[in-house]
Amino acid sequence: MGVAGAGSEELLMNPVFLGWEEPVIGHTAKWLLANFEDLSEVRVVVRGSRAGRRLLEKLAVEADRQKRPLFLPKIATIARIVDELFTGPSGLLPAAPELTQKLAWMDALCRLPQEKKSKLFQTREGVGRNGQPALLLAQRLLTLRNELGGEEVSFAEVARVMSEKMPEAPEIEAERWELLEEVFGEVRNILRKAGWMDPAERRAVLAEKGTPQQVQVVLAGVVEIRPIFMKMLERLSRPPQVLVFAPESQRDGFDEMGRLRPEFWAKRKAGLESGQIHAVVRSADQAEKLAQMAKSWPGATLAVADEKAVAGIREALREEGMESHWAEGRKMREGRVASFLRAVADYVSRKPGEAPAWQSAALLMRHPDGMGVWIKASEVLDEYAERNVPEKMDPPSGSLAADWAKKLANRIGLEPTEESASGHAQKVSDMLVRIYGEMEVNLDLPSGRMMRDSLQKIRKVVAELVALKLPYLEKVRTADFLRMVLAEMEDEQVPEPARAGAVEMVGWLELAEEDSPSVAIASFHEGSVPKSVTADEFLPGHVRELLEVNDNQQRLARDAYALAVVLGTRAKKRGIVGMVVPSFNPAGDPVKPSRLLLAGLKGKELAARVLALTEKEEREKKPATVDRGGGFGDVAAGQEKIDRVSVTAFRDYLKSPRFFYFQSVLGLKAVEDEPGELSPAGFGSLIHRVVGAFGKDKKIRESVDEKEIFEFLKGELDRQTRERFGDQPKAAVGWQLELAEERLEAFARVQARERAEGWQIVVAEEEKGKEGRAEFELKDTKGRVLLVHGRPDRMDWNEKQKRWRVVDVKTSSEPKNPDRAHCEAGGTWCDLQMPLYRELAPKVLKEGVWDPEKCDLVYFHLPKDGEKAAVSKPMDGDLVQRALDKAKEVAADIL
Repeated sequence: MGVAGAGSEELLMNPVFLGWEEPVIGHTAKWLLANFEDLSEVRVVVRGSRAGRRLLEKLAVEADRQKRPLFLPKIATIARIVDELFTGPSGLLPAAPELTQKLAWMDALCRLPQEKKSKLFQTREGVGRNGQPALLLAQRLLTLRNELGGEEVSFAEVARVMSEKMPEAPEIEAERWELLEEVFGEVRNILRKAGWMDPAERRAVLAEKGTPQQVQVVLAGVVEIRPIFMKMLERLSRPPQVLVFAPESQRDGFDEMGRLRPEFWAKRKAGLESGQIHAVVRSADQAEKLAQMAKSWPGATLAVADEKAVAGIREALREEGMESHWAEGRKMREGRVASFLRAVADYVSRKPGEAPAWQSAALLMRHPDGMGVWIKASEVLDEYAERNVPEKMDPPSGSLAADWAKKLANRIGLEPTEESASGHAQKVSDMLVRIYGEMEVNLDLPSGRMMRDSLQKIRKVVAELVALKLPYLEKVRTADFLRMVLAEMEDEQVPEPARAGAVEMVGWLELAEEDSPSVAIASFHEGSVPKSVTADEFLPGHVRELLEVNDNQQRLARDAYALAVVLGTRAKKRGIVGMVVPSFNPAGDPVKPSRLLLAGLKGKELAARVLALTEKEEREKKPATVDRGGGFGDVAAGQEKIDRVSVTAFRDYLKSPRFFYFQSVLGLKAVEDEPGELSPAGFGSLIHRVVGAFGKDKKIRESVDEKEIFEFLKGELDRQTRERFGDQPKAAVGWQLELAEERLEAFARVQARERAEGWQIVVAEEEKGKEGRAEFELKDTKGRVLLVHGRPDRMDWNEKQKRWRVVDVKTSSEPKNPDRAHCEAGGTWCDLQMPLYRELAPKVLKEGVWDPEKCDLVYFHLPKDGEKAAVSKPMDGDLVQRALDKAKEVAADIL
């Protein structure tokens, strides 16, 4: 290795501030070539793998420009490179691969008595101990161990801190961390017997007793270095050279190793101009704005801070005639092979000899790699389900459904058995060859590459499982084996090939290392920039602060620094920066603008910035019209006649006449082929059924005891859970059941108060949802009659007030009053449900004297935040009448 100049070690100890006059990766490449004649013995540490690939490209281009030979350095992230910097002492075991660690944790957890396991996780009775399989628990604890291990914090140390510095915390919290230390001791033993070692413990040994390699390390823009890595870097024979992606004027923001000083970045003024900030309302507005930016700024790079917004942005770009390239690629979980394997795992999640659950069998049968290519299979399935509403796939012998069920079983060829990993491996491999072996795949298409890469990854993971000699793998259930394979492959990325002219899209933190002069940043709001950790079941924000483990202040500093690099490298007319700040995230939840937009501002500057953030751009809503262009579903006018609709059909029509047409005329409905969890509608439906059962029980519904009500609701939730999902639902469903229980607890609190105030349930919707449905005649503006049918969730009577009320239970994340839910601020109608329910009320009532003038229309809110659970204010009477007038207009359009 040769160092340009004198090559003094003192020079290498001083951080080099590269400044922001040019893109940081290109500047790094120039610096490396200027300071090293031979880079083959240099180890360059970068922040991420994308930065490493870009640096290699820039080195090649710059060396070619200088017409000099290039001896490439080793470039990697610190976690990938640091172990290679040392030779371990004699007898040091190798670091266990992640899969091996995960299985060791699974084994240790399986050996743990249930009473101890319940201390680790807040489990409920039933649903397979919270519905969380050992695999998911092991993954969570492994992630926790890796995070703490990198910070040189043991589970026992966390227990000590909890006891000493958090006396207000429940005693069980410290006990939980002591138990984790005990479980980790068992994990350590399992790994040692198999010839492996925990990676963090191995690094600690290397830092203390390892022999450093004779190489030069360059830290290129690495602003976060965990304590265990710091120890190893400090023991190198040559001190690392630090390259800081900032000018000398920002020196106070970094320590001598280039790490961020959080206090500096928390106070630093971002230097944003108001013209760089674009406040919008919804995700759709954001996508449209970004598409406009991309069109106006040729060669622009789009950064997305919330990955859930990516799909909408790409669709907006397509509508503008622009292709895009998402640097992260697609995860294998999104592909056809992973969805097939998930369906098979659910299909065999049963006891030997037991029939498959109907839901899992139906899902697999509809999958294109199950029986989905045979349309007849779906027809038979739908007909049988509609007639029998089955829980199991056990149709009577000789029926068409039984024939297709047998064909499916033969095609899959897997049974719910318990055997060794090698036994399962052969059967799974045979199944995949049978399904995909002769399938022709076009590798020029993304779907073809996804299928190829997924199958290759599965083969690799299966081979690893067979090679591992761990006790847990000696006897494994078929479903668990498949889920182990899925856990290792689902998050693997399948990169998209670069396409000329495509708009480049990257993650927010990757943007600092991009060299495009024009950049636009999406989802610049709290929760995304910066990301905050507050609800972690093990390490919430306040505990992280006590332990000084990747806390919110460190994340704030990281994002503030990234913003500074993005702005600094494009300042002084070197480029353009735009930030789009929506008021709602893609899930529809309200979000606040990122605090970085206000950092360092005071007085008039702060007031002006806040004002700029309130002036939001909202796209003009396009009127929903029915296209008569002869496409799918087009029929001649008058051919289809509608004379009867449901209450909810009015909302469908207001949303889109075409959507109404598909639902109410053609009878089409969405079918979820791959339900990984309950949909929002399914989650709400579950809660509706439970509170509906409460309302139908004439004894319990009279209770004013919150605890008594909640015990009934919990029991009903468990009953319905077992009936629908069995004893071991998916992990995601298990967590949703926990959330459902929280909302039911809030329901119990509010219901007890409402009953004490005199509100008595008179009518409640039946669990099956159809009994007692009523209808009334709605005359349209031309005097024609449209029959409207439905049934409110419940009706209450208050003897003291002599008033009725129609109640609709709402489980959306944020409560919205009935007035705004029916008619938006601008006067746009979006629902007519509650006024129509009022018209149905006298048809539903079986007792009591009805008076519409003495009836309130209210929502029973059960939002994500249980403290906000409440019965809403009644709907405005004038608005109710206007809604009924609007219903007549809609009826006229329908008729």
